[in-house]
Amino acid sequence: MKRTIRGVIQAWALAVFCLLALLLALPSKAFGYVDPGTGSFLYQAIYAAVLGGIFYLRKFLNRFFKRDK
Repeated sequence: MKRTIRGVIQAWALAVFCLLALLLALPSKAFGYVDPGTGSFLYQAIYAAVLGGIFYLRKFLNRFFKRDK
């Protein structure tokens, strides 16, 4: 029995979809607490990731659009 890449990907996608649907359908209690510092930490992490990505992209693109002097 020969399996193609597309068939394997479709099988995995179906399995992930079924698992997600099952997890969302089952109710559960969440006993959690998020302190106020967590929000600022997440904001700082997202801000740093965006600025780092911009810096990396700028350096990457400069290799292709560099002017010869």
